Amino acid sequence: MQEFLQRDLGSSLLSIAIILGWLGIFSVFLRLLAISIKKILEAVFKNSNK
Repeated sequence: MQEFLQRDLGSSLLSIAIILGWLGIFSVFLRLLAISIKKILEAVFKNSNK
């Protein structure tokens, strides 16, 4: 019973770590996307003001 609880805890922690890792990758991707959109918009508006 003790081994089963430890194994279950380990698999739960692994699942949590994987989910947090995917969330971290997703947030980095969103950040890069936001920065690139901002730069594109700045370039478009800078050209339209001239």
